[in-house]
Amino acid sequence: MSTQFTNRQWRLPNNENKDKQSNYSMDKFDQNDYISTPLTIDEFSSATMSIWFKTSLSQSDKYFLTFPEASGANGFDLNFVTSGIKSYLQGHSGSNNITSTFTYNDGNWHHVIVSYSGTNHKMYIDGVLTSLSSATVGTIKNAEGNLYIGALSSLYPAYRVSQTKLDQVVVFNYALSDGGVSVGQTATGQIATLYGGGSAIGNPQSITPNPVAWYNLGDQDSFNGADYLVPNSSLKDYVFSFDGSNDYIEVGTGLGNTLGSSVSDMTVSLWYKNQTGSNEGLFTIMSSITAGTTNPFAISYNTNSIYVWFGSNYNYYSQTLDSNWHHLSIVKNGTSLTTYIDGSSVSPSGTVGSIPATIDTTNKKTFIGVYYNASFTYNGSISNVQVFNTALPATGSNSVETLYNNGSPLTSMSGFTSLQGWWKLDASATYDSSTTTWNIPDSSSNSNTGTSSGMTQANLVQSDLSFTSGYSPYALSFDSASSDYIDCGNDSSLNVSTSNYSLSFWIKTTSTTNLVVCEKGSNDELAIQTYTSGNIRWAGINSFETSGVNVSDGNWHHLVFVADSSSAFIYIDKNLNATGGNKIKSSSNTDSFYIGSRAGLYGFNGSISNVSIWNTALTSTQVTELYNEGVPSNLNNHSAYSNLVSWWQLGSNSSFNTNWTVLDEKGSNNGTSVNMIESDIVDGVGSYANGLSSGMGGDEVIGDAPYSNSNSLSVNMDVLDRTTDTPS
Repeated sequence: MSTQFTNRQWRLPNNENKDKQSNYSMDKFDQNDYISTPLTIDEFSSATMSIWFKTSLSQSDKYFLTFPEASGANGFDLNFVTSGIKSYLQGHSGSNNITSTFTYNDGNWHHVIVSYSGTNHKMYIDGVLTSLSSATVGTIKNAEGNLYIGALSSLYPAYRVSQTKLDQVVVFNYALSDGGVSVGQTATGQIATLYGGGSAIGNPQSITPNPVAWYNLGDQDSFNGADYLVPNSSLKDYVFSFDGSNDYIEVGTGLGNTLGSSVSDMTVSLWYKNQTGSNEGLFTIMSSITAGTTNPFAISYNTNSIYVWFGSNYNYYSQTLDSNWHHLSIVKNGTSLTTYIDGSSVSPSGTVGSIPATIDTTNKKTFIGVYYNASFTYNGSISNVQVFNTALPATGSNSVETLYNNGSPLTSMSGFTSLQGWWKLDASATYDSSTTTWNIPDSSSNSNTGTSSGMTQANLVQSDLSFTSGYSPYALSFDSASSDYIDCGNDSSLNVSTSNYSLSFWIKTTSTTNLVVCEKGSNDELAIQTYTSGNIRWAGINSFETSGVNVSDGNWHHLVFVADSSSAFIYIDKNLNATGGNKIKSSSNTDSFYIGSRAGLYGFNGSISNVSIWNTALTSTQVTELYNEGVPSNLNNHSAYSNLVSWWQLGSNSSFNTNWTVLDEKGSNNGTSVNMIESDIVDGVGSYANGLSSGMGGDEVIGDAPYSNSNSLSVNMDVLDRTTDTPS
């Protein structure tokens, strides 16, 4: 369960339930009540949906989990019928429905899982496979692009559930394993993990690959005075996109020299997603070659075929161009070549020449996204490029099957002792604004860092290939016209001094006017502002600005200001952007530390999240740790925790009465808002497909969830009512 307090009510689980995955649910969805999210499953070739419900009412043809399709058909429906539950699938190639008969309205909690594998449509009730149908409906249609909880859609209130409690909605973009059980048998494998075994709710984040969506419905939901914000606890991770023009990454000769000459056995593994509609001719996904020599290996795409080159010869394999992610593994075993697409071996559509027994890789440069002479550049996205100096087996431990991992990149390569290079191509890369290049770390033991060419910060994009779990789902929104700000007090620990000092925060804004983000001291001891052209301005003793990065583009950005007695630095999204002279002024003033304002004047337009103050000059490594691949993390686990002075999450661990009270997670400098209202709580950093309720009041969260009841909710208590003074 969530340990964070969100606005309106303290959530106090019965001590017997404190370790449960869920302690709260959403109470009695009635025909005016539903939750809508922008999550889409369009083009899913397989999927799994899961939900808990509790009702005592017979309600035929009432829908409680749907992905409606705009043309009138439905991508996915889950609804009550007279004697059970019906699941309906509509795909591009047809439709299918199955029904499980049981007493659903007995007033007890029940768990429903529906999966579609591309060949089978299955339903599980309370961990048991209850219905199965052969289904080849193609990819699932979902043109409307919304997941609805408690309703068929935003229309047709007569088809919404009544007097029903709902909890723990989870969506996967693949079919969970069940151990191969038959109808009437209790499932094992991932289905059993998600169900939890009949004594507790399972943790969906313990299943790999992680779900694309997880809505707790109660434990983390926040009321904004009108509606509930329902955060998606699974967040999209990042990949690199290539534009098909001049984008590529060069690893240099390091990999070739590591492999050495006369390589007989090797494996290349990567994930790719083509960009359809343009550049559908020849383009190169990966190559290793030096000008004027025969290429030792290359992988390219040309008119619906994958080409795999070793030496001057190649095999090619039919692969229809689409916009889905695919896993590609190339295994060379002497003169034998085996190619795997999405974990399955494929037969060549044609060959030219025989594969050489050995190839020479010494002093050959390795490229990702291009042929050696900057031609045939790739148009699409690439992730997790890996090279091994052995021929990996098809199945078993540390195999191609392991690499495919049910459709999601591995996060650990433990056990793969032959790994020679691993470029994740995710947010672990570092952008150097002085050279305008990305440094792509090699996550193997060989440290062959890649360097980008023709790529900007915009080449790092969110993707649905893999997902992470968010820590801080909320933020607070500020409006300069309303003179919004937060006063965090004037404790001496917040004073700017001649000693080392760092300030970290996240902002989201489209304003380029002179607005203060954070400020301490009315005489410019420290003031940080968004400025012209989307720059950030440090207004201390001597002012200076960032350059080259527009932080007023409507996206979340992480900023860290680091200063010592002689210099100051500004990091944007973990990258050093600007430096200046002495920017620290000795101060013992009694002015407050303000967030969103300058001493109550001027103001900020936009959202702010996770402000923290440190009494040290953080290193670049510690700044990268703060950035956490684009999502705020638990700073109690940060390597410089002993230097953390104050930390305000803003939204999470905050409460609203007349004003917002934002808890200082480390110190005692709790902040109080001025001129802010309850609806100023908004979605946080990196949020993806969050839900919003409709027709639900502020009392819909209840202390009742599967295997957890008698949990309490507070009345007229705020975040400051928590104390460290407890019985000894």
